[in-house]
Amino acid sequence: MKEPTQKQKQQYQRLNEIFAQARSRYLNAGGDPRRPVDNSYLTEEERKEALELGAQIFGVEVKDSYVYCQGRSWKLTDKQEVKNP
Repeated sequence: MKEPTQKQKQQYQRLNEIFAQARSRYLNAGGDPRRPVDNSYLTEEERKEALELGAQIFGVEVKDSYVYCQGRSWKLTDKQEVKNP
């Protein structure tokens, strides 16, 4: 496995910041600290940015209502429907 570039490290750090913001909003809204956060605590801009960063960092692709990542794929439900960045 190769060492990540500086740009990849910065992208990963930004992705973690986005998720930390969502976690903070979830906890401030009275969420259970033992449970994971869903994406309803992200703004639309943050959701799009996280999707773009995920695609760049982890090679995630959304095409024809399917998600492709690391040799695996799964179909999105209507609720999860997103547009490819």
